[in-house]
Amino acid sequence: MRINDNKTPLTVGDLIDWSSGKSDLSETARKRKVATVWNDSRKVTSESGGDVFIALRSDTDDGHRYVESAFKSGAIAAIVDKKGISAVPEKYRGKCIIVSDTLKSIQKAAARYRKEMGLLVVGITGSNGKTTTRSFISAVLRSAVKVGETYTNWNNHIGVPQSILRFDGDEWAGVLEMGANHVGEIGPLTKICRPDIAVITNIGYAHVGLFGSLGKTTEAKFEIAEGLGRSGFMLLNGDDSRLANGARKRGLKSILFGTSPKCGVRARNIAVNEQGVKFTVDGCEYEMSMPGRHFIYCALPAIHIAKRCGIADEAVQEVIASLKPVTLRGKLEMKKGVRFIVDCYNANPSSMSNAAKYLADVTPNAAERAAVVGDMYELGRYTDRLHVKLGEELVKKADVRKIIAVGKFSELVKEGAVKAGLSAKEIFSADDADAAVSICRSVLKNGDTVLLKGSRGVGLEKVFESF
Repeated sequence: MRINDNKTPLTVGDLIDWSSGKSDLSETARKRKVATVWNDSRKVTSESGGDVFIALRSDTDDGHRYVESAFKSGAIAAIVDKKGISAVPEKYRGKCIIVSDTLKSIQKAAARYRKEMGLLVVGITGSNGKTTTRSFISAVLRSAVKVGETYTNWNNHIGVPQSILRFDGDEWAGVLEMGANHVGEIGPLTKICRPDIAVITNIGYAHVGLFGSLGKTTEAKFEIAEGLGRSGFMLLNGDDSRLANGARKRGLKSILFGTSPKCGVRARNIAVNEQGVKFTVDGCEYEMSMPGRHFIYCALPAIHIAKRCGIADEAVQEVIASLKPVTLRGKLEMKKGVRFIVDCYNANPSSMSNAAKYLADVTPNAAERAAVVGDMYELGRYTDRLHVKLGEELVKKADVRKIIAVGKFSELVKEGAVKAGLSAKEIFSADDADAAVSICRSVLKNGDTVLLKGSRGVGLEKVFESF
């Protein structure tokens, strides 16, 4: 296992130099360590002793309006553009870093910082499961080395460079998530991150209305390969035919993970019950306290990367056993005699299907299965068909006995469920999460297990909170 000897933290001077900026900051000020580069002045604090504010422009707002507020909150510097400096009060201009384009400036600085650190970088993209996979990989690596990773959900063109700039500089590895909803967005991100290992979790209908088709989605996810170095390789879900075929067609150096015989990193002897999941990889048994079998696909990349980094099997087993679902992504919670699967951070057809299997796995008695499902957004021309299919799958694949469909597409879910054989009397429609609470209080009974799953904007966590 190689050791990262870089101990140099990111300084204000580095930001100035690497972003091609100009500033009147003193040499003493330039040597100050940067804590976080915030684009929200409300997050800036003097407690860190090193927060920097970046004034970004959008279609609806201009960050230069908040530079003064950021300095009053404790910012040690602010990155502004040539046009925006005139909006900064005179007393603060000497603490500004002036650049041509503020967004491009932090992207340039982050790319340079990543290069200077010389750390192992794992880049992750996919239609769903990115955050959980990232948390698994980070946790396993962190058992042996220092790891930096994506901060909260900062996985876009603004968040990725900001996440990198939060690193201390002496990390051995970085685990970075890259999200997108249009073709052409991951390419620039991967060229900032320059991953040594690029993971694609799967290809599904998430944001398909924006991508245009599953073919375009696949094209977009494979953009992550554009940043790979010569010795880098892809780590792909081999049970997803689009990924396996896509890698072959593109001639990419790849290792497949999954449950099928073609996967080099293969989970075998899978057993799922209410307590969790057990499986083996190369004869070594792993146990997770999360019952959803889909979590295996998050664990396999972590296991393989750990082995390549020389981390002992025993250490990996211990970490895998200790992992818990990320907030709002599948945790089992009890309330008033009803067990909830709180998995409502987001939703798309693939993750809905996984969640339905999860519900079935943890509820042996089908009579106790219920689902509160919300609209799936950004499906474009596929919207109607996929909501009908959702209703069908809940009944056919998970044998759900009660469904509360929430949102403008609830009648389509009902249509699919009735078509699959569930009585219309056991299917309820609600306009929003608040209305769903009342329905749940009247139809759910003691001992039921309820899946809560919908797109973020539906806010189905309210059902659990208010039940």
